[in-house]
Amino acid sequence: MRPDHSCGPTKRPGGRRSRRGFSLIQLLVALGILATLAGILLAAMAVARRAAVRGADTQIMGTIKSGLEAFSASFDIAPPLVKDRSLNDPKTIVKNLVGGDEFYSIAVYTPAADANFLRGANFTLNLNNPLDADRDRRYSENSLGIYLAGALAAPIRSDKADVPIDMVAGPGIGRPNLSGGFEKGNYGPYIDADSRSLRLVRNDDKDMPTAVVQDRNGVAVRYYRWLKNKTVTTWDDLNIPPMVVGPDYAKFHSSTPADQRDQPDPRITAANWAFVMAGPNRVFGDEPVDVLVQALRSVGASVDESTSEAALRARAWEDNLVEVGSAIH
Repeated sequence: MRPDHSCGPTKRPGGRRSRRGFSLIQLLVALGILATLAGILLAAMAVARRAAVRGADTQIMGTIKSGLEAFSASFDIAPPLVKDRSLNDPKTIVKNLVGGDEFYSIAVYTPAADANFLRGANFTLNLNNPLDADRDRRYSENSLGIYLAGALAAPIRSDKADVPIDMVAGPGIGRPNLSGGFEKGNYGPYIDADSRSLRLVRNDDKDMPTAVVQDRNGVAVRYYRWLKNKTVTTWDDLNIPPMVVGPDYAKFHSSTPADQRDQPDPRITAANWAFVMAGPNRVFGDEPVDVLVQALRSVGASVDESTSEAALRARAWEDNLVEVGSAIH
């Protein structure tokens, strides 16, 4: 039997053996295909990661909303708006004289004393750029921590360090009222602000103690309150903060021709409170322009000198998460 040499190297004419392999062009094509596949995989992973983060943030929003609704059901009021964002005199506590003794309560805006502020009469709305420059300050960074987490440790009196201002030591609160005081009782807490996605940051400063609920990026969750006009005939009478509606606010305003107006979301028109998370870019849209530019570039957004301020603010607002609701008071 003759040996089988069919699998061995072939000989070219003249006795030279040929070597089979990839040419340079084939290698480049293969590398190009691999690079394309890697790019597709990375893009898919990025999309999946954003979806996972968004899902986690949405779940946290649901947790806070459930806490707010449970609070409102318990007391027939929504959490009051703390004065920590007041332009001229920010504060979280106020001193009151009762029978010659000095007691502390939470410094809050009340419908009776601060109706004009809660209706937005303190700022001028720029319809071409409704998120302009932190004009609307009807929000608090402490209301959620104080009322839902029950985390403010300030004493009710300077000589009674063992009695907290909210009447309950540790998480939880007494029965709150609209003026910022608390009566005896033990309620809540209504949210758990001790996780990777939601955390509580406290400052026990004696003049301005704070209890701020932060998202997973360390940005405070904002709580908004507003008051409608006594008679509501147009969108304008609702006095909804632009941050809750977004850069399209002007599309609902009475100054916009009727045939160009959008139909408003009935959930928003019925609401009188909201809370807002900044999302992955860590800005809300009303910060100074240089802060917005830096934040957007940090998440890969294309921003240059030709980008208008209104476009910057709109882009910053895009990944915000907003939840709304209503309460009797």
